Amino acid sequence: MSWGNRSQKPEARSQKAEWRIGFLFWLVACGFWLLSLPALAQQRPLLTEDPRVIANGALVTETGFAYLRRARFPLSGLGGDEFQAFDAGLHFGLGPRVEFQMGGVFHNFLHIKENGSGNRNDWGDFSLSTKIKILDETPVLPVVSFRPTVVLPNSNDSKGIGTNSMSFFASVLAGKNVGRAFLFGNVGLGILTDTVQVRAQQDVLTYGLAAMLPVSPRFSLLSEWNGRENPRSHPTPGGEDHAQVRLGMQLRAAGVRWDAGVTAGLTHLDPRAGVVFGLTKEFRLWK
Repeated sequence: MSWGNRSQKPEARSQKAEWRIGFLFWLVACGFWLLSLPALAQQRPLLTEDPRVIANGALVTETGFAYLRRARFPLSGLGGDEFQAFDAGLHFGLGPRVEFQMGGVFHNFLHIKENGSGNRNDWGDFSLSTKIKILDETPVLPVVSFRPTVVLPNSNDSKGIGTNSMSFFASVLAGKNVGRAFLFGNVGLGILTDTVQVRAQQDVLTYGLAAMLPVSPRFSLLSEWNGRENPRSHPTPGGEDHAQVRLGMQLRAAGVRWDAGVTAGLTHLDPRAGVVFGLTKEFRLWK
């Protein structure tokens, strides 16, 4: 695998095509956002997925930004400060128990501070998910959902930020209202393409535990612990353990749900610290 410069013309054509697709997707998302109504409950700025599905006929649009200090990329060996632009998502309510999701980071910018210098930028990976509610919440039982996810290889591994590999995740989601708070968590399995060995894979355990506390009808506090574990002692680059904690807030104002949060990495490969910011709105496709 080469990390040097490649011929400029094919790469330029590829970048132009990527930006056209990204701009079109972002333009559609912004169009829906501008026409939308107040959002239903979702978990931004957390990573742990809320087991509740959005209403039938709803389209929830979201976008955000993140600054991650001392991010590391084991496949290329690069490290530095990363800025994620337009971490966007579209959530479609297809029925009382089914939600379809599309999401990903439109662009990553890396200011290199380890094993190099200068700046790198790359297209982020996008994901496709389906969330299926299995059990409704009762006074005794939690709400339970199942969520399979496919992560597409949109990134360019020669840039040193992404791995240009496909992954599959399957998680069971559960949540329960406890007093004023809503507690929820995820546990599942991930199958990652091995970035070094041909016809090989890395199997990981994924997990997340989160809490959402409404302080007022407009303001909520959130927290989480989220990560993944690889049972191998020496996983190949890209399949290592990851874990982080986040603290955040949601504020409903001007017909938009604003969110902000801070994050801290718990492994040596996770960003040392970071801040995230975003907003969410809903558009009603049908009733």
